[in-house]
Amino acid sequence: MSKILLLEKESKIINQVAQLMANNGFDFTAIQQTSQLFSQLTIDNFDILLADLDALGAEYLNILRKIKSHPAFHSVDVVILTNGQTDEVLAKCLEAGTRDFITKPIRNLVMDIRINSIITSRKYVEEFQAKRSLLENKTKSLTTISDQLRKQKSDLQQVNKSIINSIQYAQHIQSAILPSPDEIKKSLPDSFIFFKPRDIVSGDFYWFKEVGDKVVVAAIDCTGHGVPGAFLAVLGDSILSRIIHYHRILHADEILNEIHLSIQRTLRQNETRNYDGMDMALCVIDKQKKTLEFAGAHNPLIFIRDGELQQIKGDKVAVGGAQWDWENGPRVFKKNEIDFSDSKDLYIYMFSDGYQDQFGGKNLKKFQRKRFRQLLFDIHALPMSEQKAKLNDTLVNWIDEGNQEQVDDILVIGVKL
Repeated sequence: MSKILLLEKESKIINQVAQLMANNGFDFTAIQQTSQLFSQLTIDNFDILLADLDALGAEYLNILRKIKSHPAFHSVDVVILTNGQTDEVLAKCLEAGTRDFITKPIRNLVMDIRINSIITSRKYVEEFQAKRSLLENKTKSLTTISDQLRKQKSDLQQVNKSIINSIQYAQHIQSAILPSPDEIKKSLPDSFIFFKPRDIVSGDFYWFKEVGDKVVVAAIDCTGHGVPGAFLAVLGDSILSRIIHYHRILHADEILNEIHLSIQRTLRQNETRNYDGMDMALCVIDKQKKTLEFAGAHNPLIFIRDGELQQIKGDKVAVGGAQWDWENGPRVFKKNEIDFSDSKDLYIYMFSDGYQDQFGGKNLKKFQRKRFRQLLFDIHALPMSEQKAKLNDTLVNWIDEGNQEQVDDILVIGVKL
């Protein structure tokens, strides 16, 4: 049962919140004096603190900072009840670790949604930490084996085999998360996924889900590759599943906005200054209306129709990282729409930067965006299976010609509508 602590001087508001918490089945405690706050937090393990800003008084910043820095209750999510405070005051509260705000007079529906959203997020964090712990245990095992390699060269063969087996086990976990090709083919029969991790596990991943007449498909490039990138990939998959499955958010821009906020909250990026995130291209295809919505974080959408290649650029920011730009305000992603009801054929391509950034060729240069777009145009009229084969052959020849190794994870998704 989730535990809620309320600091509020007004009895009327205490009774209102108490009734709402009881309706949700939460364990609820209320106090009216700031002097009671830390003793109450010490007594019980609360999930959320609802604190009236006026009740916190002039020392509100010191109190918030003390809460977020205390080892016993720094994980408590703080929601401030506001009553006409300035933006400057609210910004200082955010910097001190405040999770959210609720404006007085309190509207029951607003508080109910906010509190339940935080509770759901906390449960999700626990689920993610369990998955992360599983991968971290594998990583620790790999680190131990690597230390043994330096000390016992005679055991090199056996140790190397053990390392590969461990990473392959992590690959099985990641493979289980990815949607199956057969599932994608049922919904998008004219499609291919060219997926080539640099290491056994990947920081690139693809995501797919059909909801009614709509299909959500995305190509995602996490910070890093290998095991570190795979951690973020697990996080990204879980966040997308929650957004699409449970919240039923089905507009491309709203999905990216929610992913960004979820990563920032889950990784506590305002506190940790960890700005890892993801570049991505995401499409929502309405098969009934024959429309397509696109939103991108750094990565574009390439589409070809009537023999012409066009590009829609993604926003010049990633999902994850700092939420506030003090010059431009909160980060918000844009939506672009394509109507293909009158088109004979529409070919769309989403991808990470791995293919175009691959070094090779006679001059040992990157493949580059221009050459990559031309390749897509040259092969787009071929059957999807042949397009995938052409992408692979071109990449292999490019790498072999320069005698290079693959430098990054590679992902390309092609769909004919």
